[in-house]
Amino acid sequence: MNPTRVNVQTKILLLLIAIVATLVGGLAGLKVTEQRRFREIAQNRAAERNRKFDAFLKERGDNLNVLVEDSSTWNDMVRAIVKDDVTWAGQNLSDETLATYQINAVWIYKPDLSLFYSRNNRYADNLRELPLPPDAFATLFRKERVCHFFLRVPQGWMEIRGGTVHPSIDRQRETTPQGYLFAGQIWIDDNIRRMSLFTGFDIRIVPAQEIAAPTPSTEERGLITFSRLLPGWNGEPIAQIMVQNDSPIIRELNQASERLFLYLLGFAAALFLIVSVSLTAWVRRPLHLITKSLKEKNLEALAPLQKRRHEFGRLAELIVKSQRTEEALQRTEDQLRHSQKLEAVGRLAGGIAHDFNNLLTAIIGYSELLESQLSGEDRDYALQIRKAGEQAASLTRQLLAFSRKQLLQPKVLDLNALILDMEKLLQRVIGEHIRIQIETSPGQARVCADPHQLEQVVLNLGVNARDAMPGGGKLTISTGHVQLGTMLNPATDTEVAPGDYILLTVCDTGSGMDAETKEQIFEPFFTTKGPGKGTGLGLATVYGIVKQSGGGISVDSQAGHGSTFHIFLPRVEAPLEPQKPAALLCGPGDRTETILVIEDEEVVRVLLCAVLKDAGYEVLCAGSPHDALRLAKAHSGLIHLLVTDVVMPEMHGPVVARLLSALQPAMKILFVSGYSENDISDQGVLDPGLEVLQKPFTHQSLVRKVREILASNEELAAGGQV
Repeated sequence: MNPTRVNVQTKILLLLIAIVATLVGGLAGLKVTEQRRFREIAQNRAAERNRKFDAFLKERGDNLNVLVEDSSTWNDMVRAIVKDDVTWAGQNLSDETLATYQINAVWIYKPDLSLFYSRNNRYADNLRELPLPPDAFATLFRKERVCHFFLRVPQGWMEIRGGTVHPSIDRQRETTPQGYLFAGQIWIDDNIRRMSLFTGFDIRIVPAQEIAAPTPSTEERGLITFSRLLPGWNGEPIAQIMVQNDSPIIRELNQASERLFLYLLGFAAALFLIVSVSLTAWVRRPLHLITKSLKEKNLEALAPLQKRRHEFGRLAELIVKSQRTEEALQRTEDQLRHSQKLEAVGRLAGGIAHDFNNLLTAIIGYSELLESQLSGEDRDYALQIRKAGEQAASLTRQLLAFSRKQLLQPKVLDLNALILDMEKLLQRVIGEHIRIQIETSPGQARVCADPHQLEQVVLNLGVNARDAMPGGGKLTISTGHVQLGTMLNPATDTEVAPGDYILLTVCDTGSGMDAETKEQIFEPFFTTKGPGKGTGLGLATVYGIVKQSGGGISVDSQAGHGSTFHIFLPRVEAPLEPQKPAALLCGPGDRTETILVIEDEEVVRVLLCAVLKDAGYEVLCAGSPHDALRLAKAHSGLIHLLVTDVVMPEMHGPVVARLLSALQPAMKILFVSGYSENDISDQGVLDPGLEVLQKPFTHQSLVRKVREILASNEELAAGGQV
């Protein structure tokens, strides 16, 4: 054998061995490194999944916690438990309350552990009482005044949050419990199955007796598992949530990687070239396309990749679906946050409205008395006090309006006639530099709404249009009939129920709005005007009035091209309600009727009695419902009219009115309300036949309202109907 040839062969062999050894060593080192990195990534992902799952479990119970921790109603709840007043519980923990908090059941227990009140929206007898043993309360509240546990009921697994009830001043729950409040939410098995189908994870809840040792996650094999224990009332686990995801894609990719490793061992150079080309075409380009589309947020660029039936095609499809789902969730979250903001401000407005309007009634009323008795500069000062009070009253009404908690007095009216009657007033408000064009639909456009609130809507939109057209322009107000067939009509961009609607359109040729401004215009306190030039409540008030009237509102606008507001009000076929004639005011001394006044606020009571006495009426003044009953029994003659506040400490106005009506059957009733949501109305809509004067009011409006009610009584008597 030729030594040179042997040496060459040896060199070639050694070279091949070196190449193969280098390649194998590099591949082996690369594989070990990648496996280490994969384990680190898997651990991080597992920790993140566990964190998100814990956050998900906590979020499910947030609504329960909000209801149980709300101390604002504790005083009323304690009072209701002491007085055994189930009516209060029925009004404040109704089906609407369950729907608002997205819960299924609520229970209130007395301090002696007997059931005081319960309600569930499943109408299930088994949910009337909590299925707990008698000693459960001692266990639940031994260490803490709040509890969180799970129960299994026929309807599914129920999450329960509970807490002790104390006077509202004891927010830390340090005093002896005056009762126990529990709220429950059912984890419906069908929802869990749908969640499994949607996420691709196998999600199951198994009872305690079926709990097994958790299967370890082997993410490199495509198997992801984790679980959480659900505690029972005694702290012992009663069930376990098990989550598992088996990903064949990961297994397939791992197997492909192993085959690739074996191929490279046998066909080092050729396979290396093939793999390089293949990786470029199959991996690098799709990943580059996916990365670029995600950076540019251009999901349309993934359309060609979605059509391909391979891993990256499915990955592209999943990315598109995930992005769209995330966008939908973000929109839902924004809507929920907006609703919660309105609800929070609405609660604040409702909480202060009653006392605030009492104060404003006194401020405005006594300033009017001063105006009538003073002259010169002193009279001007009193006039400024009254104007300031009226401005404060207007702000309170706006707060109640946009939060949809004002008291409406709806009637069937012709929207065409209302718009035409407002034309002159609207022209004076917006100025002569803006031309108004009214385009009403043929015939009548009948809706059931509060006419004064609709006038406020049109005025607010007119003022908004005026500010958008400082150099002049055109304001077009039109009405028409539309038929909507879906809950979210693309042409309206507002959520309204299907049916017949009267469409009120207000269009201006002003500066318009950009997309960012348009998304925020109905939010309270948002304004594009400078400091001191707007409260940001105008359009929020419009939105609240329209929504409380059962309608919807949307806006079309572009910067520099004006704005068009579309208001949809349900169309009605009922006959128009006749306009009541204005009552004539009579001078002092020419009245013979007797009026009983009930008002617990002394400053307001003195004012009411003084104004009515000055108008010539005989007035009986009572500072409480019990005083009123005593005066009515002692009075020998007729009491023609009862003027009573709605919210009072001993009993509310409607209750004492019923008692007094038994003593004086012919007596008329006028309720005076600062703010009384659902006390005399349903969802802020006044029942027909009730007479209500809302605080604050002027002397003239009080006397006119009294005269109007008594005049109607006289007309009935003249006709022989009394």
